[in-house]
Amino acid sequence: MSDYAQINNNRSAAADYTAKKNAPKSGGGFDDVLKTQADKSAQTGAENAESTQDADYRTQLQEHMEEMADRIRHGTIQPKIRIGAQEYTQEEWKKMLEKFDDAEETLQEQIKEEIENLKEQAEKEELARQIAAEKKMRAGEEKAVDSAASYML
Repeated sequence: MSDYAQINNNRSAAADYTAKKNAPKSGGGFDDVLKTQADKSAQTGAENAESTQDADYRTQLQEHMEEMADRIRHGTIQPKIRIGAQEYTQEEWKKMLEKFDDAEETLQEQIKEEIENLKEQAEKEELARQIAAEKKMRAGEEKAVDSAASYML
């Protein structure tokens, strides 16, 4: 019997003793009998639920053990290497690195495109400044020619 079951048995025995001790001395009533039976059935139900849960854990553990034995027999088990809080097999590690490399390449392409767009935009702005400067210079030359022409007249 497990320690947990032994503790529950001790508790139930103590509860029965307490119930008998506190029971009325006058032969007891029907309510007391029902209450005692309800307490016993509740304890039995809890023990049954625990045993069912234990059986579920046992079956899960047994299935896992069988799965591991099959992997060992077929040679499909791979050693895992702990990296931080994660564990990776060599195959899982390669897949993760491939995903990382793909993401890095995509990021580099996006950065190159952004740099090209910024260069084109800067070239357009520079060309617009040059055109504006030439217009100002021509306008200034025309004023100078007009003022010189009006001075001569």
